[in-house]
Amino acid sequence: MPTVITKPFDQEMQTLLSELKSGYHAGEMSKKEKSELPEEIYIIENDNNMVGYGVIWEYNNGKQLIHKAESDYFSHDEKYLEKDFYIEIKNKTDFVFIEALDVLKEYEGKGYAAFFINWLKVKYPNKKMYVYTLDKSRNFWFKQGFEVVGNTVWMSFH
Repeated sequence: MPTVITKPFDQEMQTLLSELKSGYHAGEMSKKEKSELPEEIYIIENDNNMVGYGVIWEYNNGKQLIHKAESDYFSHDEKYLEKDFYIEIKNKTDFVFIEALDVLKEYEGKGYAAFFINWLKVKYPNKKMYVYTLDKSRNFWFKQGFEVVGNTVWMSFH
């Protein structure tokens, strides 16, 4: 049975991520400055083996996610395409942003990502969750009950 454990997102963890052969976000997460990372990372394990991980931010206000989105996801000349995101987020308080959810290639298709999302739903029962999606992962998020935010690539749950 899978479990989720919390570990410090420190240099040791960044080194581990840099050594992974698979994991969509591992390379970028291993190179980020400490100030660009949350204090903790969630490791998805099965039989004491790391099968994936999640990077989650808890935000008190929408301005924090807007700042992250503008620095990490939006190019300056494309911000206008995300107006529905700005409308949705600007007055939000106390929510969660799922920055990364990776299941290592050899463990894909075994339900670990869905297990992690269900774990998050229990951990944050009263918080809205947001994720920036890619086309290839959208069906997964729909299956987890997430909905598209307006005409954007962002999705939300709750």
